[in-house]
Amino acid sequence: MSRQQSVPVRIALAEDEPELRRTFVKLLEHLGHDVVCAVGNGAELLERCFQGRVDVAVVDLDMPVVDGLEAAEQIAEKGIPVILVSGHPDAGQVVVENEPVVTRIAKPATLESFRNAIAIALAAER
Repeated sequence: MSRQQSVPVRIALAEDEPELRRTFVKLLEHLGHDVVCAVGNGAELLERCFQGRVDVAVVDLDMPVVDGLEAAEQIAEKGIPVILVSGHPDAGQVVVENEPVVTRIAKPATLESFRNAIAIALAAER
């Protein structure tokens, strides 16, 4: 049995759109995961990721204060796999192999896209 099926994954989420953030939390909880924080900018995410135990971070690309790639870089340095989420038209040009993220999800995100991305993140866990 995989970790994803046996133990809830502790997820830190950063999304600056409040309604979308609530939707993402519901999707992740529906998958059986524990959303340890859901914040509106990258600075808050960094603070929360470094304060508590986080297994995976889900980060929006375009955020205020600290953008998604900058936050991802600092989070990845701590050994936490990062999933990048974006609806930006250029997000497909973000080459995962060249960035501090293990995978990306295009908005609108779905239950299946989260399920697949979390499986990839857990497989990439250091």
